[in-house]
Amino acid sequence: MADDVPLDKALRLLALRSRTAQELDRALAKAGVAPTERQSALARLRELGYINDREVARARARTRVERGDAPRLAAKRLAAAGIGEPDARAAAEEAAQGAAEDELAAKALQGRLRGRKLADMREKQRLLRALVARGHRPSAAAKALGVEWEGDDETDDL
Repeated sequence: MADDVPLDKALRLLALRSRTAQELDRALAKAGVAPTERQSALARLRELGYINDREVARARARTRVERGDAPRLAAKRLAAAGIGEPDARAAAEEAAQGAAEDELAAKALQGRLRGRKLADMREKQRLLRALVARGHRPSAAAKALGVEWEGDDETDDL
């Protein structure tokens, strides 16, 4: 019965929300579960089909893109959560549903504005920074805002 304790802890964590294998491993480690017991519990959860990093990636990417993040930022955050980079990129691309980056930036802008009009250039500058912070390329954000962009479009420092 002592072998079930790490498994029970992991199941309680999964009952709260979906998690990646890495997130579960970290949570079990934080709870003081020995590495061999953690690996055993994670293996059993995989065997039962309770851990599926690809499905977690798809759901999280969809949520992030719907909330205004650019797919490349969503992929980076997924990778940071322990999802393999190819799976993270694929999930983010799927979440974008084939939309161009300009379209996604415009959609994110509309989500922030909620139907109101832009006040002035100062607000446009603030919104440009906000869109870039959400992973959109500056040129796509500027196009969504209807302003010229002549600067560097590289923002690989996400």
